[in-house]
Amino acid sequence: MIKTNKIKLTPNTVFTTLLKIYWRKRWWFIILMLLMGMLVFTTGQGDANSVFIISFSILYPLLIVFQYWRFANSKENKSYLIEREYEIFNDRIIAILSDGTSSTILTEHFVKYVKLKNDYLLYLSKIQFIYVPNEAFKTESDRSWFKENIISKINS
Repeated sequence: MIKTNKIKLTPNTVFTTLLKIYWRKRWWFIILMLLMGMLVFTTGQGDANSVFIISFSILYPLLIVFQYWRFANSKENKSYLIEREYEIFNDRIIAILSDGTSSTILTEHFVKYVKLKNDYLLYLSKIQFIYVPNEAFKTESDRSWFKENIISKINS
């Protein structure tokens, strides 16, 4: 069993994490949109279809960024921002929130994990995950234990 340091998410951390997830899945689509907009722009046609394609190829990525920013800064999502720590066992993870509540999740309920540069996202469903940053681990051996006993059991 290991116990993590306290984890305090900020709206900015939620925002950047959501953008990283989106970029990993849809980078090809954003690049395609921008290339299509540049191609139409360089052809020099000024008809209504060209203006629409150029506008859409620029506004769509901005709309995605705005949507994630709005979600991360919404007052309705304040439960994501409550400080927490985890007690991690071989078969379960207990989240202890600073407001005194706790929840237990069996490791068999995780459907996948995603390793970002400095974070682990342990997915319970397609859109619900637990955020565990590398700095949450007190020692390097705790992080190694986590990888060997939790991450190795989850399909990626």
